[in-house]
Amino acid sequence: MRNEIIYKGLRLVTNKCRYFQVKEGTTNSIVEDPITSVLTLTYSPGSSPKSLSESLGIPLIGSGGLKLTSMLSPQRFKTVTVSLNGLTLEKLTYDSHIINVVIVDDSESRVVQNYDSTIFVVSKDDYKNPDFINYLFYSGNLLYLRPVGTRICGYEIRNFPKILISTESKDLTSDNEVFYSLRRRYNDYLIREIDYQDQFIAELGRIFEDYGIEFTRQNRERTLLSTSYVTYQFNQTPTNYAPPMHGDIERNIVKHRQPIDFSLHTTDMVLYHDFKTKYNNVDLVTNFTQFTTPDKLGERYTAAVKWGPITEDFNHTYGQDDNSNYSLQCQFRCELFFYEVLDRRFEFIQEIVTRLGEQENT
Repeated sequence: MRNEIIYKGLRLVTNKCRYFQVKEGTTNSIVEDPITSVLTLTYSPGSSPKSLSESLGIPLIGSGGLKLTSMLSPQRFKTVTVSLNGLTLEKLTYDSHIINVVIVDDSESRVVQNYDSTIFVVSKDDYKNPDFINYLFYSGNLLYLRPVGTRICGYEIRNFPKILISTESKDLTSDNEVFYSLRRRYNDYLIREIDYQDQFIAELGRIFEDYGIEFTRQNRERTLLSTSYVTYQFNQTPTNYAPPMHGDIERNIVKHRQPIDFSLHTTDMVLYHDFKTKYNNVDLVTNFTQFTTPDKLGERYTAAVKWGPITEDFNHTYGQDDNSNYSLQCQFRCELFFYEVLDRRFEFIQEIVTRLGEQENT
């Protein structure tokens, strides 16, 4: 019977005991008790894994800079494994361990290992290469994981972005062979204000077009084709109109309010009267109160539209517009209410990039 565990970087191996315990005492020692079947590692105050390794001759895995903590009771030597499409890896650490497996198109293959995690960055040129796969998993260079069971013929690596191995074994499958980019900054949002703005302007433009009114930005780049037109402008950035909600999903959602100002210009007095009548009677544009916008994944989100009144009195006096025409003019406003949704899917890429940078700086 051979039991093995890596505790804070110290490799504890015994052929006599089924349990182990780490505790603080007056002197450093490691004792196997066949009667109680407990291997006990005692460390003196101020000791580190590195100093224990040097004084007791215990193999040290890693830098040895971790902090030792006492156990309240003996713990069983337990085998915890994770199966990745049939390839079984045993976790050798006592504490939880995170595994990241990502296929990339902008980096060579490499492995980053510490007591808490193992990152496999696999080049797109290697993830189907049997020689590379054999070397990666069976060369003995893995410090905190160990392959167990029979080798799989024709094994190919797939993405397993983030796996937490704690106290229970896992059997996982993945057919994801997307190529990630470590140098690319992924979009932080699934749906943003510009998505709602574009959708709103497109749908409102169709309403005005059907009514015979041209619709354009106030600072337009093209020449107007009609003397009856509506200009719009976004005078301010969206503001958060509600406090954040609780829960994992709600923390990724930000509620926004976006005011938009409009101005109608027309030389046609009949159209002007008709527009104001239809507007104030909740017709024409004011019955356009909501619309949906797809996010990057095709899911549709609803935005609400709240229209303000036309408050100024009707004036028969013509005024010169921005297009040098003398026309009737009136202003009105609406507010969009919508959700911006954060995209958390690629946080693991940022974590991996951070870890790679830390390794390069050590």
